Amino acid sequence: MFSVLILVLLLSCSSSGNKMLGLWKVSDVKTQFDETRVNPQTLLQVVELEKQTMLKFVDDTTLNIIMGEKTFKSFWNLDETSGKLTYSFEDSPLSTYDLGVYKDGSIVAESTTAVGTIVVTYQKTK
Repeated sequence: MFSVLILVLLLSCSSSGNKMLGLWKVSDVKTQFDETRVNPQTLLQVVELEKQTMLKFVDDTTLNIIMGEKTFKSFWNLDETSGKLTYSFEDSPLSTYDLGVYKDGSIVAESTTAVGTIVVTYQKTK
């Protein structure tokens, strides 16, 4: 009986990880900024930087955030009920950051600043 319970627990813990494992690339970037307060060229640079970001879910806990030439190792968690993805860095595991929301096979990350909003959608590569 105990071994069956352990097996069920292990399978349920790894189920969320399995759909996340792999490399996720930006499929869409949408912005809504007050162009009277933001230089359009700067806005284009922000969009291009976002497009270079990739997420590599290595295992059930490890996430590599790849930004151009740099890779940042972090730990991730998925709340199955809400789809909310969070992460923390190795050197500050108690500080948790919102990554986005997993829904219908996509990760949608929304950031709001004083001058506008940026929404980045990630799709898992095959």
